[in-house]
Amino acid sequence: MRSVFSFVIFFFLVSGVVVSAHASERICGVLNNNVVSVQLHSVRQLIEQDFEGTLVELKNAGFDAVEFAGRYGKFKKDPKGLKLYLDNLSLEVSGVHAGLSQLRGDVGNSNLQFFKDIGAKLVIVPHDPRVDTVDDINYLIDELNFLTAKVQKYGMTLGYHNHAKEFKVFGSSTFWDYLASNTNKMLALQLDVGWANYAGADSIEQFRRYAGRIASTHLKVRTHDGEDKSPIIGRDGYDWYQLVKNGLSIGGTRWFVIEQEEFPDNLSPIQALAASKAGIDKVITSLKEECE
Repeated sequence: MRSVFSFVIFFFLVSGVVVSAHASERICGVLNNNVVSVQLHSVRQLIEQDFEGTLVELKNAGFDAVEFAGRYGKFKKDPKGLKLYLDNLSLEVSGVHAGLSQLRGDVGNSNLQFFKDIGAKLVIVPHDPRVDTVDDINYLIDELNFLTAKVQKYGMTLGYHNHAKEFKVFGSSTFWDYLASNTNKMLALQLDVGWANYAGADSIEQFRRYAGRIASTHLKVRTHDGEDKSPIIGRDGYDWYQLVKNGLSIGGTRWFVIEQEEFPDNLSPIQALAASKAGIDKVITSLKEECE
C-alpha cells in the first residue's frame, strides 16, 4: 500500500514538473516576439490632429505595435499605403477595434479586407449594449458566433472586449462568464484588466478560467473617484508580473496592449504611455531572464 501511495505522489510531482516545463516553453516561445502594443484610443485627439506624426512619436516612445480604434488618417481608403507606412516605421498591427455595425453585410466585407490588408490578425468588438441585458444577450451571442466564422474566412480571429458591466451578476455567475460559455470557442476574449479590476473581478484568475482564449489583453489602471493610486502601470502596487506570466503560460495571450485613459502629474498622453510601458518592460525583462 505504501509503495502505491509513493508512486501516486511521485506521479503528481513529475506531472507538475512537466506542466511547469511546458508553461516555461510557452512563455519563452512567445517572448521571442514583440508582445507589447498600444491602443490608439489612448491618443485619439493627437491621432485626429496628426495621424502620421503621432505614430512616429509612439515609435520613438518605444512601441513596436499598435492597435487601431477606427482612426486611419489619410489612409482610411488606402490599406496598402497604410501597411507600407507602418512597415517603414517597423510597426506591427496587434489588432483593430471595430463595432458590429462595421462587420455586417457588404460594409463588413470591405472593412475586413481593409483590416487584413494592413496586417491585422485580431478584430475586436469593443462594446455592445446587449451584453448586460437579460433579454438581449443571446441575440448578441448569436451574432458573435455568426461573425466569428465570417472573420475566419479572411484569415483573422474575432474577439470581444470587456468593460466593467460585463462583470455584473447574471444567474449564478456574470454576463462575461455567460458570454464566454455560450460563444464559439474560436471567439477570442480580450480581457481589459483595468475595467475587470475596477469591477472587482480577479483578472489574474481569468487567464486560468479561459485558458487559451485570451489572445489579447488591455493593460491599464482604472481608478475609482478619489482613490489614491497611480494610473501608471508598475506604480500602482498591482502584481503585473503574475498577470503577464499567467497570460503567456495559460491564457494563450499574444499581445499585451497598453491603454492609458488617465494622465497624472500633467503628463501628456505619450509620456504617460511611455511610463506605463516602462513598467511592463520591467516585467517582460524579468520573464526573459528566467528563459536564459
